[in-house]
Amino acid sequence: MAQSNPGNFDQEYGVYAGSGHIYPTGAAIYSDCHAPHSVSVSAPQESNAPTYSNDNRDPPGYYGHAQQYSQNEYPIEKMQSSASYDPYNNNSGPPIQSQPINPSSQPASTASLKSGSHLPQPPNHDAPLSPSQSFGSGLGNRTEDFSQPGKFGVVDIDTVYRAVPSNGMFFGPYLRYGNLDLDTGTWYGSVMIVIGSKVAPYFQIHPTHDIGQIRAIEARQIYQFENFRFFRYNIALKQLPGNTGQFWTYAITHQGNTLTYKFIVAGMQETEWKFMAFSCADFSLSVKEGERAELGGIGYLWEDVITKHHQIGGLHAMLGGGDQIYADRMWKEISSLQDWLATKGKINRKNYEWTPRLEHDINLAYFFYYTNHFDRVGIRDCLSQIPNVFQIDDHDIFDGYGSYPEYMQESQVFKNIGRVAFHFYLLFQHQTTEEFLRISPDPFDLFTVTGNGWHFLKYMGPNCVVLGPDTRAERHQRSIIGEITHRELFHRLELLPPSIRHIVLMLAVPIVYPRLTAVEHILNGVKHTKRAINGAWNVIGKATSKVASVIGAEKQTKTGFDSVKKAFGKSGVMGTLVSGFGEIDLLDDLADHWTHAHHETERTFFVRNLQRIARENRVRVTFVSGDVHCCGMGRFFNPSDPDNYQLMYQVITSAISNVPPPGAVIRLLHNRDKLYLPEIGSKEEKTDTREEMIEFFERDVDGEKLDLRKLLPRRNYAIAALEPDGTMAWDLYVQKGGRYGVSEHTQKYGPLIVPPIAQPGSEPNVEGYGVPDGSGYDEQYRRQQMMMAPGGVYGPGGLAEGMNYMNLKP
Repeated sequence: MAQSNPGNFDQEYGVYAGSGHIYPTGAAIYSDCHAPHSVSVSAPQESNAPTYSNDNRDPPGYYGHAQQYSQNEYPIEKMQSSASYDPYNNNSGPPIQSQPINPSSQPASTASLKSGSHLPQPPNHDAPLSPSQSFGSGLGNRTEDFSQPGKFGVVDIDTVYRAVPSNGMFFGPYLRYGNLDLDTGTWYGSVMIVIGSKVAPYFQIHPTHDIGQIRAIEARQIYQFENFRFFRYNIALKQLPGNTGQFWTYAITHQGNTLTYKFIVAGMQETEWKFMAFSCADFSLSVKEGERAELGGIGYLWEDVITKHHQIGGLHAMLGGGDQIYADRMWKEISSLQDWLATKGKINRKNYEWTPRLEHDINLAYFFYYTNHFDRVGIRDCLSQIPNVFQIDDHDIFDGYGSYPEYMQESQVFKNIGRVAFHFYLLFQHQTTEEFLRISPDPFDLFTVTGNGWHFLKYMGPNCVVLGPDTRAERHQRSIIGEITHRELFHRLELLPPSIRHIVLMLAVPIVYPRLTAVEHILNGVKHTKRAINGAWNVIGKATSKVASVIGAEKQTKTGFDSVKKAFGKSGVMGTLVSGFGEIDLLDDLADHWTHAHHETERTFFVRNLQRIARENRVRVTFVSGDVHCCGMGRFFNPSDPDNYQLMYQVITSAISNVPPPGAVIRLLHNRDKLYLPEIGSKEEKTDTREEMIEFFERDVDGEKLDLRKLLPRRNYAIAALEPDGTMAWDLYVQKGGRYGVSEHTQKYGPLIVPPIAQPGSEPNVEGYGVPDGSGYDEQYRRQQMMMAPGGVYGPGGLAEGMNYMNLKP
């Protein structure tokens, strides 16, 4: 008789989560997949495994052939009770990792990655707690978590940073979308499991309604952290011909139990893909325990997502726009970082040695942040049933990473934290490592241009692609994406097949968003004069009453500045108006945005080239972003021809878990500035392209009429649906019941209709723009291309090779 999974029992709601079902199992089956670097999980030589065709028997009969394999595993109960079993203490030596960055060492080359770079063996620490014990800071995996990480300050991470799987066996499964081969009609993806065992769980997959096609897939060990092994199962599925999708079921067998999950794969000619988008999947450090509870905790909207997934017949993908985890807490909780924070002097901080203790602590921290957070109520269900496509943002590393001053960003501590963060980002969010990517590159999945950052271009059916550039790896105070990377991204978009009608461009931070110019001017005044803000201004609702030193004014102005931080999705990781590094903390937060003055030229270059590609390829570009903890819709458009190729919508969906900014900040963001996108190299204020936030919200979730209709400060996520005629529709699902209400789920706003671009011959030319006569943008672009081409001034071999594109003059 079928048995529900006790590991998935949700104590908070008193129900079973339902994402996996455990069944007792029978005998083994052969594996017909042989992946390189795989760990053998083959069955015994002889098998009496029955074959089924459209079997309607109870589910336990389906997987009765897996028990013999399962019995060969070392029981997890024995592992946990054995004194020698300690998955957090790798007795067999450290795994291959990237090189620590120190002044005396160079970055790891491809050769060193192939041969392996062994770090110093970390010292042995206390044994992990037993599964029945609490794992610190309210980190229970079986129920929702309303606690506040970091509220007790520094913790013993070798005791607290320990998580146990909610299913009692392994972390995962994590279902990832790889890509779609339009020519062969093949869906590619993978499933990853993290387990404290040398033996990989047994993996089988079949069409949900045809058990007769069941097959096993071998495990590929891609990494080992201490005694935890990362097993990846590569999946390639043939799409059904036509417009009909198909559900697939995969089964994971371990310790005599089988968990089953299912997901949908679109038909080969199916254009009506549906995918959801979200960002900011955790709480900031500053969010109090009571506020977390009143909002319903981290998993509240995630449970709504899985409900919608079932209601609409399956989401084909899930786009994570960044901040899938929040690693900011490390600055409060890890003792080895406190020594660096206490170090005086910019040079001393920049050259502070990266030690084996720091290497151990930071690696353990990121491993814990992912295993603990991805195993929470609601999140784990979505990760196992909706194929994910994830992009990095700052909180996946720590708040504002990439936008700090050079002496901080180039310090050994910052660079090494970034290295470790990117390593675990690739592991948990892309199920790979930099070593594998460099030894066996797969541009069909992830690609790099300069060696810094990994980008993706994925098909969502025959009519749509999603481009996800890495906007953190190459970031510094005056650049978000490097020039060479920009050019390669444009080139890949230019080569898209003619069937593509939509490009969805995932930018973690919105490229269309209101400005806070007045606040920034004030802050710059503080920075340069070292004087406080006097009572003459009240722009953020917190004026000072006297002129004093910056430190003296800090207590009076901190509340107001913290509110502005929330408007930009920032927590101010260093925690004060004037950070421990002597910088204005909020200026770093504002500099993180595309709309900051430092990035204006790059932003213009980026959008104008996207306009060119949209016009030449007749493809609509739509941005989807998060980061700012509120939702809304914006757009670039030509006022004289609002639906032409210059129309690019900005969908902002943030946050699915974090706290919205206060209403006063939303009022500040509802300014009436008329903004235009400049021409490349031009200072002209009024051009052919306007940008604006749209009045998308007429009423609040309780039906009350809104005065501020452009941005809604409530938790949310978005769902996009493609129509056969090429139209794309976006809906926002916003948490209901008042800001703190949890009695109901979501209110739908939308749809926002994104029309396809008219086909050739149906769109009139606009005189003076887009016409290759020397007066329009085409000529400007060609002049830049000439300068960046080989032999050009800024191209390879040119006089200014290596200069940043922002210095270009058309």
